[in-house]
Amino acid sequence: MTSIRERAAVFLRAHDSKKLGVGQHDWHYYSGGAGEPVLLLTGGAGIGIGWVDLAQALAPRFRTVAPDYPSSVGSCDELIDGLVAVLDAEGIERAHVVGQSAGGMYAELLSRRVPERIRSLTFSGTGLYGPEDVDRLRMRIESALTTPWPETQEAIRTSLRSTWTDSDDAEFWIEQVIAAGEVSGSAGAANSYGMLLEIAEGVDDLMRQRAWQGPTLIFRADDDPLITTTHTERLRVLHPDCDFRTFPDGGHSLLISRTTDYISTVTDFLTRS
Repeated sequence: MTSIRERAAVFLRAHDSKKLGVGQHDWHYYSGGAGEPVLLLTGGAGIGIGWVDLAQALAPRFRTVAPDYPSSVGSCDELIDGLVAVLDAEGIERAHVVGQSAGGMYAELLSRRVPERIRSLTFSGTGLYGPEDVDRLRMRIESALTTPWPETQEAIRTSLRSTWTDSDDAEFWIEQVIAAGEVSGSAGAANSYGMLLEIAEGVDDLMRQRAWQGPTLIFRADDDPLITTTHTERLRVLHPDCDFRTFPDGGHSLLISRTTDYISTVTDFLTRS
């Protein structure tokens, strides 16, 4: 396989880079390919370029849209407003939605807001945060706002190196995350954690409401250090007829650690849906 920098360059040449104003926030996203639309929702770092390998693999048969999350967004409602606006701007009536990590949580919220716009849901390395996460997320927000930004950046680097320890591409992705965080610094990091806290505090209401019902895939690695089986099980309860799969290893970021398996799993599901 070519280097990640070469693959990223190919991705950028093949995808249009677009900007959209939604309320007080500036949205940026990548659009490319042709066929049925697929909305790709990345994790909490909010970098659409994180879908380089999957977007390129889907391009012959699917049209992909991969947004960055504006670091100025401070609530889940604002985030979902932006995602709906991106679909509207692209003239997409219904989309397959693929969400990784925090992006999977946002995919669940999107499917509640506009169920008629969803063609299928794919959740990878994700679940729903709950009461067990509230104190930890509150501490993350406080730390983000009180710790000098250079120290926060170094903590992010250390955490990501631990998460992606076996990946040859780790340093490239760490660069992308750090660069994205520079836009709003500590406030942006706090906003990211704040939206996850909002989900954790509101999970009981989510679990009581009827979820979107349709073609759904949930997959994860058994050794995911960030998303527990309890988190994932909440999604499985909401989507009892889902296609559920596990990998024995691969950690949190299966698209990075098991690229071929990830692409095969998602492509097969989207093709059948």
